[in-house]
Amino acid sequence: MDSTKYLSVQSLTKYIKYKFEKDPYLQRVFLKGELSNVKHHTNGHIYFSIKDDKSVISAVMFRYDAEKLNFKPEEGQNVLLAGNITLYEARGQYQIYVKEMQIDGIGQLFLKLEQNKELLKEKGYLNPEHKKAIPDFPEHIAIVSSSTSAAIKDMITTLTRRYPLVKVTLLNTYVQGARSQDSVLTNLTRADKLGADTVILARGGGSIEDLWTFNELEVALAVFNMNTPVITGVGHETDITLVDYVSDLRAPTPTAAEQAVPNIRDLQLRLGELHRQSDNLIMSKIERSRKVLDGLSNYYKFKNPNLLYTEQTERLRDLTVTIENHMSLSLSENRHMLNKHMSGLSYNDPAPDIRNYQEELLRTENELKRRMKAVIGQKSERLAGNINVLESVSPVQILKRGYSYTTFNNKIVTEAKNLNVGDVIETSFNRGTVSAKVTEVNTDD
Repeated sequence: MDSTKYLSVQSLTKYIKYKFEKDPYLQRVFLKGELSNVKHHTNGHIYFSIKDDKSVISAVMFRYDAEKLNFKPEEGQNVLLAGNITLYEARGQYQIYVKEMQIDGIGQLFLKLEQNKELLKEKGYLNPEHKKAIPDFPEHIAIVSSSTSAAIKDMITTLTRRYPLVKVTLLNTYVQGARSQDSVLTNLTRADKLGADTVILARGGGSIEDLWTFNELEVALAVFNMNTPVITGVGHETDITLVDYVSDLRAPTPTAAEQAVPNIRDLQLRLGELHRQSDNLIMSKIERSRKVLDGLSNYYKFKNPNLLYTEQTERLRDLTVTIENHMSLSLSENRHMLNKHMSGLSYNDPAPDIRNYQEELLRTENELKRRMKAVIGQKSERLAGNINVLESVSPVQILKRGYSYTTFNNKIVTEAKNLNVGDVIETSFNRGTVSAKVTEVNTDD
């Protein structure tokens, strides 16, 4: 047997992989299917399978491409993929390297709905404190919906049947299709300016595509910013749209009408009950008052009014005596307190102390004058002595004894060497001065 014609498994695998990589139809493949066996690896890669009802293929999405996704791939999601087909040599298994992935069809809509909901939640628009109260007894209700809808006819019938007093204004609105978003936004603005007590935004049931206008972020923000309370009745019980999260009350069609107004029959029953209770209270009070009146009419004093006059006269006399006694006692007590205070004032009369202080002040003043006179005399004698001493050493006294002093340039000359021949000097005597010119300077000691 010639073994050279046999290939190794590796060689065959490499050849098949080469064929895959060279086939242009396998370099950009577009697939749709359901995710299965999804595994998110710690290194960021995603390993999974993509399948339909008849076949399955392995797939991998590397971290670089996975980081670009705007959702988290999970089991059972229907997706659209783009990538290239290659062969995994270790197992001889072909697989797709996914470059792009997005939710398929309805799944994509649900993903967008969740994203819009999270955005509103982050901004606090879903918080309960933003909910406005629905009026209990509205006078005017504006309905934003299609006039051709079977549900709207049921709603208007329900409103007029339950509460005939309410005025209903229908703003005909496109609720599906390309023109629906602008139509809903325009009529919400109109409804908010009508002065209505409540606005109902409604349409019948349908698929998520049919109801998508009410999942648009712009429509939800318009509902949130309404000044008028808004009840949303979009779809059936299981149909929850984005506007339902931001409206003031969500009531699936057709129960939105029942939530907007009270039932007049219930009000009539309640009014009847209140009327009966009011009658019972009034009759009970009348009965009690009649019994009191009967009791008073049988009172013996009312049958003989003189007894009332006599009783009140005696009471007046007793009160007069009591007041007179009280006043007499009060005057006596006050007179006693006055006498007591007068005695206290006489005992504490400040006049003697004032006279004593005045005499002491006079003695102190005389002593102060005497001491001041003695001090002034002593100071005068000392001053005269000091003057005599100063006069004894005064230059004037020296001049009076025949001495004089000489100055040059207003400075006293103490030595002849400080002068020069020709200098003009001035000599001062006891009386008068003499100017002279130096003709000779002798510095001999």
